[in-house]
Amino acid sequence: MIVITGASEGLGLEVAKLYKNDDKKIVNISLTDSIAADINMIYDLSEGKQIEMAAKDVIALNEPLDVLINCAGVWTNEPIGKITEKEIKQTMVSNVKSTILLTSNLIAKIKKDGSDVANISSIAGTKNYTNECVVYSASKWAVRGFSANLQRELKDTKCRVISFCPDGFHSKLMEKVTGKSSKERKDLMNVSDVALLLKQILDLPKNMEVSEVVITKKGAK
Repeated sequence: MIVITGASEGLGLEVAKLYKNDDKKIVNISLTDSIAADINMIYDLSEGKQIEMAAKDVIALNEPLDVLINCAGVWTNEPIGKITEKEIKQTMVSNVKSTILLTSNLIAKIKKDGSDVANISSIAGTKNYTNECVVYSASKWAVRGFSANLQRELKDTKCRVISFCPDGFHSKLMEKVTGKSSKERKDLMNVSDVALLLKQILDLPKNMEVSEVVITKKGAK
């Protein structure tokens, strides 16, 4: 089975659709149902207890876990000087806490099943910013750091850990903050293309591990 957080929309949904075409069982963990999921586990991944409950439900399915894709997250863009405690908590909890805690609660199963783990970071987690996306960028640096630690933890197992760092693509992630549709941005990548790349990497033979991939929009500075 393929477990994806945030498979109800955006990148998570597109990846779920691709695996659905391969007749894989899709488990979505998010606040809303996914049209591509066989099983929808409705949990708030900002709450530690609910993350623990979600992990127990995954384990209770008693099926091999092929891939865990930590995709759920939020985007924020407050500049330095206007950052609030609320923004920090929301961003770090949604982007970092949920990824680390869900993986931690599933680690025994991941090791037993030889599961792959894909942590969705961002190109923002590979750069420094002066007046925008400061907290978001920091959260994605943290996801990359966790991925590196997890790679070391699982280095003597069959498990692969992929730190996936895409540039901007069409989704509702930014729209929820700015109120503007991403369709207005001609420079953004197609989310289905980004999803296809992620799946192609995960479909590589198990003796090939792509530890990190950074996708940059062509022509982007």
